[in-house]
Amino acid sequence: MRTGIMAQVLAQRGHQITWWTSTFDHFNHRHRYETDVCLEVSSNYKIQYIRGYGYQRNVSISRILDNNLVGKRFAQLIRKQTETPDIIIASIPTAELALEAVRYGRQHNIPVILDIRDLWPDVFYDLVPSYTHPVIDLITIPMTRKLEQACAGATSIVGLTEAFLNWGIKHANRLKNKNDQVFPMGYLTNSCYPSQQESADKFWQDKGVTKSEYLLVTFVGTIGKTNDLFPVIEAAKLLNDTQAKVKFVICGAGENLSILQSKAEKLNNIIFPGWINSEQIISLLEMADIGIAPYINSKNYISNVPNKPAEYLSRGLGIALSLDCGVLYDILQEHNIGFSYYSDAEKLANNLDCLSKDTQRLKTMQTNASSIFDKFFNGEAVYNQMADYLENIVVNS
Repeated sequence: MRTGIMAQVLAQRGHQITWWTSTFDHFNHRHRYETDVCLEVSSNYKIQYIRGYGYQRNVSISRILDNNLVGKRFAQLIRKQTETPDIIIASIPTAELALEAVRYGRQHNIPVILDIRDLWPDVFYDLVPSYTHPVIDLITIPMTRKLEQACAGATSIVGLTEAFLNWGIKHANRLKNKNDQVFPMGYLTNSCYPSQQESADKFWQDKGVTKSEYLLVTFVGTIGKTNDLFPVIEAAKLLNDTQAKVKFVICGAGENLSILQSKAEKLNNIIFPGWINSEQIISLLEMADIGIAPYINSKNYISNVPNKPAEYLSRGLGIALSLDCGVLYDILQEHNIGFSYYSDAEKLANNLDCLSKDTQRLKTMQTNASSIFDKFFNGEAVYNQMADYLENIVVNS
């Protein structure tokens, strides 16, 4: 999303943009195209899709092989281009693709900016049992070396937070320079055409989801290992037993979906609509009161404000956060935009029950949420600032 928005912003400024990316859809685990494809979005913006192997599990050997293949294919294809770019911005992950971009940039004296989006491959350690860590050490040695080479060779590094930026600089084994910057995960607020809005609203009405006297609590995202929704199901049980005026809408797909559905099958205060489209997301968030950020206790989340909380804040939702420390936790506590439930079902249930009975507290929380979004996470401001930054580097290089 971040790279795509940046490409659009830069193209709208009149720049010639080529976005290099894999054909593989990371969220749906399928290829968009079966071969390398160059898609012309507009007269000055094209997307070059690179065919990799694909993978079915986000943490797997097949994903590592896919990352390596995409990096190698990029190195082959970019050298066939007749024109060289003025600047390259490459995301981490993946280190493999970023390293090839850095090598090409250095060969042609092109500034290369690394955007630290994920603490990859460190995140592996948070997703597997501790007894497998020695194996992970061996598997990730080549990936870590490529990451270090990419960071060290880049012109400058940017990150979603100060912690992410510092992580990149640490792997570059150098001091911070004036061009190393923080650009948060901005979110663009979209609207629907009236016909789309009507269709999306009807979708929710048919499922019994409407703006009512009930506190509407939602999650929209991947239902997998990095999002721990099991305490949410337990909280729903507690609230169902007391007939509290709280309803849950858990949207998305993933490896844990069927397990969660089984645990919640006897509850009448929770629904699982599955994957929903962008118009249905907008409609839902316009009705919702609280957005759940059920992250596992991982450095990747503790040091970061991911896209989903920014999306919740854009619609004025309070945030129910699982973590008990970190960047998002500090913002939440300082600005009263939600609460932490410490991955504890009883704490989550108690907080939601109280909010369902205290409309003034909820309204204050939601007003603060909108204000914090405008101040820190408004995508239009963030990505135009980032575009200014890239333009300045080109002018001064």
